[in-house]
Amino acid sequence: MSVSDEVKQRVDIVEFISRYTPLKRTGSTYKGLCPFHSERTPSFIVFPHSGTWRCFGACGIGGDIFSFVMRKENLDFRETLQMLAREVGVNLQEESQDASASQRTQIYEVNELAAKYYFEQLQHHPAAQKARDYLQRRGIDQATCERFGLGFALDSWSSLRDYLLEKGFNLDLLQQAGLIKRNDERNSTFDAFRARLMIPIRDRQSRTIGFGGRVLDDSQPKYLNTSETPLFHKSRVIYGLDLAQAAIREAKKVVIVEGYMDVIAAHQHGFANVVACMGTALTTEQLQQLQRFTNDFVLALDADAAGQQATIRGLNQARQALGRIRKPTLTAAGGVRLEERLGANLFIAAMPEGLDPDDVVRQNPALWQKLINQALPFVDFYFDIVAAQYDVTTAQGKGTAVTELTPLIAELQDEVEQKHYIDRLSRWVHVDERTLWDRVQAVSKTGQIAVEQQHRRRPMVRFGSPRSANEPGEARPQPDPVGARPAPRTALPSPTFDYEDHLVANLLREPDLVVWLAGAADKLEILPLQVADLQNVENQEIFRALKQFVSSDEQWDIELFQEALTPHLHGRLAQLLAYGAQMPVKADNELREDIVRTLLRIRLQRLSAESANLKFLEADAFNQGDVEGSKQWGDVHNRHLRDFDHLQKSQKRISQLLFRRRLPEQGMHIKY
Repeated sequence: MSVSDEVKQRVDIVEFISRYTPLKRTGSTYKGLCPFHSERTPSFIVFPHSGTWRCFGACGIGGDIFSFVMRKENLDFRETLQMLAREVGVNLQEESQDASASQRTQIYEVNELAAKYYFEQLQHHPAAQKARDYLQRRGIDQATCERFGLGFALDSWSSLRDYLLEKGFNLDLLQQAGLIKRNDERNSTFDAFRARLMIPIRDRQSRTIGFGGRVLDDSQPKYLNTSETPLFHKSRVIYGLDLAQAAIREAKKVVIVEGYMDVIAAHQHGFANVVACMGTALTTEQLQQLQRFTNDFVLALDADAAGQQATIRGLNQARQALGRIRKPTLTAAGGVRLEERLGANLFIAAMPEGLDPDDVVRQNPALWQKLINQALPFVDFYFDIVAAQYDVTTAQGKGTAVTELTPLIAELQDEVEQKHYIDRLSRWVHVDERTLWDRVQAVSKTGQIAVEQQHRRRPMVRFGSPRSANEPGEARPQPDPVGARPAPRTALPSPTFDYEDHLVANLLREPDLVVWLAGAADKLEILPLQVADLQNVENQEIFRALKQFVSSDEQWDIELFQEALTPHLHGRLAQLLAYGAQMPVKADNELREDIVRTLLRIRLQRLSAESANLKFLEADAFNQGDVEGSKQWGDVHNRHLRDFDHLQKSQKRISQLLFRRRLPEQGMHIKY
């Protein structure tokens, strides 16, 4: 149970709202004048069994105790949570959360100051002359030094430490930031970087999160990176992404190199879509980050064969984490099935013998551009790697080569491409094409079964009703009658997800759909998704923040988005992300249709419940001789029925209006 759920459970909503407007019991509900607008006939209803309220008059708004206080007292979510928590005695435990956020902020600050210190040493300190000479030999000019913030760490045990202590930072923070290390035997501290060219490592927002240091002699290690910190995680970092992201989007392609200097040289010569991974192996986290910008990846590899094979093997494993698409495929019987394909294009650009990317960029920029433009598809390059490893004149060699290559062929999106590589493999290993086709199809089917089994092994997510645990989109929750006794609230061992959770989770998976959904609503002649469509206050706040984030110029980044939320929403965000992560991968149109239908179901469900309540209120007013009140509730009820009818018609028109699918009586033509 989240802290906001605990607060809502403890607050007596009838007693609380009665402080603002007198309420009169009507059946199992309470009625009064709306506290948000002037009226003579009560239209404001409180539903204690669900902990909600709604104005059926001029306002037409509703919500829970949080939305009531936020609207009435003009408070934000955090202020409202603090106010209500104090009233009902719930401990928010904010100190540890605030301390963690404060620690991250301080590490950003001390890293930035350290970067400026290193930069000044490189520019002016006599001991940095060897670093300046090194950069001159590498052809790095002053503008590039400033753009990348290059610096120099003096050959001193304490120069940076002493400087930062003078600026008011403490030893614990410097150690947490990875700027100093501790010698427990001597009970002393010392600078982590000494006598090195310093390369600040920044996140996508250009905030310094760590450093790379390169020696200027033959000592080892050649490169030294910041140790793991609350900000710096080597497996997630992509060097140069802050400067490359715009160019990657423009070029619709990212070039991945191994070293810092490769990136710096490429950017200086105008190739701004170049980034580097932190080490020799690409990680799944790095590839997933880059896939937010493009689906075309070019790996620029040194000519060293052993290094190429290691990198390719790492990529062959990491590519499993890349996003996939579902593509309609004809079966032998003439039916259609959806198969998953790798939603990315991988290419390899091998450097000439004896040269690394830095050398090629500096010595022959035209050659670099040619190598990138003519990069081999990953499958072609992998063919060459496998050919160099196995003797296909033997049965064992043939079997191993086929086992290595068929999974890659199975993931290709285009059947013509698949046929091309099956022909090539057939000629190479002297195995007939039919046998290889069968193997590719078997691999594809096995992979699909594995995905489905993985989904089945995941914990069942309850979604509104027993049936909807398996088919969330088909559940039809029935409204509780106004006079019905509410079911007791019981603590569940795992979260329960409903339609609005499903909708918000999908929007978090694909934030661009927030904009698309607004356009789809316009075509269907319905209102776009509103915060008021959501009943859970945490979902409301997350969606409100998501809309603001999408409307900004920021590229989507879940960590950055989380930082924009109050810490008390982080748990709810994690639940929604976990739920979204277990959803099956869908084609774009499938996902879009899902979110539109879910929005309509949310509104139909609400209208159905409210119609039952309105019918009761209309009858109750009539029985009490309040003819005017009965007519008023009847008018509101009729408006709800008209809205309900319009939404039902919109449901039937989704496929035709949004995806150009013909209705059943017009044939089964489907356009994907």
